Order: sequence, then C-alpha cells, then structure tokens
Amino acid sequence: MADGTNEKKLKRYEMIAPLLNEELEPAERRRLRAQILESSGISERSLRRHIQRYREEGVKGLLEEQRSDKGVLRSVPEIAVEEAIKLRQELPSRSVKRIMEILEGEKIVKPGDVSRTSLNRHLTERGYGAAQLRAEGKIGRPAGRFERKHRNSLWQADLKQGPTFVSKKGVKQKTYLIALLDDKTRMIMHAEFHAIQKLPVLEDCFRKALLKYGKPVDVLVDNGKIFVSNWFKLACAHFGIKHIRARAYSPQTKGKLEKYNQKVDQFLDEFALEPTQTLAELNRKFSVWMDEGYTHDSHGALTLEERDPATGSLISKRERTPYQAYVEDPAKINYVSSIECREAFLWEVERTVDNSGCIRHCGVVFDVGAALVRKRVSVRYDPFDISVIEVWHGGKFQRKAEKLQMTERLPRREEAPVKATAKATHSRLLKVYADKNAVREKQRNGALSFRRPAEEDDGQ
Repeated sequence: MADGTNEKKLKRYEMIAPLLNEELEPAERRRLRAQILESSGISERSLRRHIQRYREEGVKGLLEEQRSDKGVLRSVPEIAVEEAIKLRQELPSRSVKRIMEILEGEKIVKPGDVSRTSLNRHLTERGYGAAQLRAEGKIGRPAGRFERKHRNSLWQADLKQGPTFVSKKGVKQKTYLIALLDDKTRMIMHAEFHAIQKLPVLEDCFRKALLKYGKPVDVLVDNGKIFVSNWFKLACAHFGIKHIRARAYSPQTKGKLEKYNQKVDQFLDEFALEPTQTLAELNRKFSVWMDEGYTHDSHGALTLEERDPATGSLISKRERTPYQAYVEDPAKINYVSSIECREAFLWEVERTVDNSGCIRHCGVVFDVGAALVRKRVSVRYDPFDISVIEVWHGGKFQRKAEKLQMTERLPRREEAPVKATAKATHSRLLKVYADKNAVREKQRNGALSFRRPAEEDDGQ
C-alpha cells in the first residue's frame, strides 16, 4: 500500500501532526512550529496550507500539488552552500531560515533565488543537516521523565519475545507479545501473544485496542520494522493519530513499558511450570493473569496522596489499580466504529486483470468482471479475511469481488458494456475492397473490358 503518493502524504502528515493537538499551549505551539520549519525547510505559508487542507479534507488533502515552476532549474550556487556550512559550523543550532537571512543580507544570493528546501537538502548531503548534528550531539535536546495529563493522550507500543514451543513434528515455534499501554494510567489497551512477527499481528492488536478504548492522540513506538512501516503510519493518519518514533538507544523513553515487561516476566516464570504449553493455552492463561495480576492490581505510580497545604504532612493515601485510574480520568473517550477500523486497516496491492476478467491474490482467484479486462486495478483487502476484496480503478470504487467458485459448466460471464453505434447502411470494408479491386482489374487487363454487353446484362 506504500506507493509514491502515500509516502508523500505520510511525510506531510508526520510533519504537521505535532500542531494538530488542540490542547497545546501557545508558547509550545510556537516552539513546535519553529522546529518544523527548521527541519523541513518549507515556508510558514506552506505549513499553514497543509494544516488547513488536512482539517478540511483529511489525509486526502495532503496530496502532492503540481509545482508551477516544475521543469525549471533551481540550483544552489556552490558559494552559497559553502557559506551555509560555515554558518552551521559557527552555530550548529542556527536554523535554515536564519542562514537564508544571512546569505541574502550579505548579498551572497538574491532574495527568492534559492529555496530553503533546496539549501537544507544540500546541507544534509554534506553532513550538516539539523537531524545529523542532533544525532552527533552537536545540537542539544531535552531529556527527562514525562507523563501525559489524561488517558488516551499517549499510547506506547512494544514487542517482547515470549516462550518457544515445540510442535508435534519437532519444529520450534517462537512467540511474540505485542502490547499497547496508556501512558497516564498504565492501563494495557490490548496485549496478546502471536506466533509470527509480521505486520498483521500489529494490525490485529491495534484494531482491538481502538474498538475497546477509543483512539489516542499520539502513539509512541520503537524503531522495529512493524512499527515504522508506511502501512501503520498511514493507518494512524486515517484516525488523526500522531505517530511518534522513540529515539534509538534510548530505553528510558519507554520506561513504563519496561516496568510492565518485568511483570510479564513474572507471569512467564509461572507459566513455565505448567504441564500443557501451547499458544492457545498461553493466551488463555495470560488473559486471566492480566485481569488479576495487573489490570486490577494496585500500581505504585498511581497512588493518590493528599497533603496539608501548610505543613506538607500526609493526610491520606489511596492506592489505585490501572483500571481505576483509567475509569476515574475525566478525559473524553473518542470511540471508533468497526466500519472505520476496517477502512483504515485495509491493505492495498495492484493487479492486472487477465483476459477472463479475473485476478489472482494470495493464491485465490477472484472474478472482477469483463469490464476491467487488461486494466490495472487496486485491490483493497482485510489481511485477516480475504474472502471478499474491494476493486478500485482510476481512484474510484468499482465493485466487491468474492472467491471464484469453479464448476463443471462454464458460468455465464458478465458482458462488458457496449457503446451504442449508428446503424450501418452498407459494409464500408466491402466498399473499400471493391474500389481496390477495380484498380487491380484495370492494371491487370489494361484498357480492355470483358464485361458482357448491355443487352446480356439486361437479359435481352
């Protein structure tokens, strides 16, 4: 599903996502806007336009626009690049916007001749991009503990290796636990062991969490392949969820999940003592443990204390469970429907319809109709249920298609629509042949005519 258009939409959504939070303080919004302008190199006007179009049209509003100057060379003079590098070396935190102001002020480039995007690209190619300097520690970044104010403000996602089973055939089967944790209340939105470490298992876990607890504002993930895929980021964009990647080699960013995983290890130690060990049994007993050993068990970080405002002495103390913390939070829950989930999590591939009006997908043949023969179509499907697929062509929905049932007799096929034509009065092809043949006869026989006399033609 990750074609060029989707990648551009995702990049634009990820760029504007921090500014879509309506709860941001004005000072924080200004800081984020300046940071985005610095890292992306786009103008403030373009940033405002992207945000407005997303709010009006959703993800579709972030489609690539045709540049008015497409095809025109927009090169950056070498002297401008060299001076920009010097300015970055002098002060690594200096933004591209500030560098442009200096270059234009010193008459190194004329105003409007060089775009910030182009200059930022050249700086990145030479190793002086803002992200590169930040990774090298030349540009500082804040660090420390954090906690969101309300439930469903931030979910954290993680993948943990589980026990390994041996099948009856002696084949080892690894298992993986995917968990989603609410940052404020430590409530587990959904957690389940799976036998494979591929994309559909993340889709399954995330969809179940959304249906049970509504959608979060942000989701924080590590740099694992399934979490940073274009599919998962586009699914988040459909719901307006900001996709945040944790910094590499920064386990403290997801410390709450690390604490949870330590408790899961306690469960796995107990499960290792069980005589029957299968994936189904693992998930069944894990679900029971989740209820009794975690969700409804008191959590030290959720304890409420009341202190005397004058002396600071402790008046009362109440321990809470993750479930209590979640249900007591006053924040509104934004529920989603099963239809919305299905639309957001559909996968998409392209196929060419064969001469019989069929396509093959995942080893299954689907009849999509004679009207689409030899055409390139988009197939949208649920990876957990491929019995029915959606067929799109030219950006428009065409039909739903089911698995083709092969029978002994050839079923009557759907006929392609035939355009109405004018009623023919004669055969134009035979007329062409007659004219060509007359010329050929003349060349073959010269001036002689072998036609019968008129009398014979008239039957006289």
